Amino acid sequence: MSEDLSHAAIMRQLDLGGPVLIPTSARRIVRAAIVMFILGVGLLAVLVLLIDSTLSQSGSWIGLAVNLRVWALVAGIIGCLILAPIGVFVRLRRRVSLVISPDGISLARRGRILPEHLLAWHDVEEVVYERATTRGPKALACLLTEEATRRLRGRGLKPRLLIRGGFVLSPRRLHPVLAAAHARFSAHSHGRR
Repeated sequence: MSEDLSHAAIMRQLDLGGPVLIPTSARRIVRAAIVMFILGVGLLAVLVLLIDSTLSQSGSWIGLAVNLRVWALVAGIIGCLILAPIGVFVRLRRRVSLVISPDGISLARRGRILPEHLLAWHDVEEVVYERATTRGPKALACLLTEEATRRLRGRGLKPRLLIRGGFVLSPRRLHPVLAAAHARFSAHSHGRR
């Protein structure tokens, strides 16, 4: 399929019987890495100022060693400048794509569908975009049928399966696509059982 991920193009591809891959957004991952780098440099600057100020006032390295602010800054710097880039590298290397097909929703890594993540349309009662908690942000979720909930309970699934964000299409833009695909293909997949 071409790079056109508009609602109409996705539905046209699904009507032709082909799957649609919605990749993880590398731009969002890199943007988060840049923010972490800037934050880490800022924390490093504050640490240098704190060390300079402490040494000019008391001149004691022991005072620095027991200062909790110094250790908090060091932990933040390690997190932002060392652990965050490692996490970005791993996330870019292990990116997954959301696969929407006439059969259901799945995840794919490097073009291969992960069968343990397949959710057939007939197992979905409804696709919703709502607040998962009263104060939290809106989330995209598939409400499972009672039968699917009982059958999949062994895999630890709840009646609501959240679809994580981070894809090229935001959850707000992905919701109408999944709702339309569910409406179109759930009856079709019921007939095939």
